[in-house]
Amino acid sequence: MKPSIETLYEVLDFTWPSVTTELHHGWQIKNGSGGGKRVSAAIQNSPTAKVEVAEKLMNALGQKKLFMIREGNEILDYKLHKLGYKLIDPSVIFGLPIELLAKTFDGKFHTSPNTAMKSLWLNGDINDMRLNVMARTKVLKTYVTINNIAVAFVAIHNAIAMVHALEVSKINQRQGFGKKIMQQIAGWASLNGAHYLSVITVHNNFPAKSLYEHLKMSEIGSYHYRIKL
Repeated sequence: MKPSIETLYEVLDFTWPSVTTELHHGWQIKNGSGGGKRVSAAIQNSPTAKVEVAEKLMNALGQKKLFMIREGNEILDYKLHKLGYKLIDPSVIFGLPIELLAKTFDGKFHTSPNTAMKSLWLNGDINDMRLNVMARTKVLKTYVTINNIAVAFVAIHNAIAMVHALEVSKINQRQGFGKKIMQQIAGWASLNGAHYLSVITVHNNFPAKSLYEHLKMSEIGSYHYRIKL
């Protein structure tokens, strides 16, 4: 059964967590500690939540004025547009029941990333602060690599596995390593209680979208950000 987009947003929050998430006057205010937009953007919980309240709270954390716009936040999106916030990084969530994915069971899985994996991520602009996001994830998780040519992080919440930070070395792209590591992840996830596999990519990452579509994954939902420049 296909999960709702609300369920997948929850999986995102658990598998790629902020340092802290606090509820204030209808907002989720996230301390991302430099770990990127997913862990730093404010999220509206109540349609009556006031933008200026979130702005003050983000200022207090020393963070940019940044909002994640999820499905159902159309009024907030319009309001931020009128306030001069720029739309950035529209993103798509793909998913598929694991039983429909080809699986392999020969992957190399780790409880923490080795030096070569960290180097590969760094070359793909996944810095130490994002590695810290992985390290603080409390749900069942693993790090997977294919001979330090491809690397990914995956975690499971509510029987849904979500893939993050899939990276293939530039000289080895378009050689099937993305498909292979996704099949290894599907194998690991199926052995660890997951029934569904999901992954996120920005809308204009056409190689990634092509890979997921080739795996017969479908678009489940989306989100984007609004930032005050």
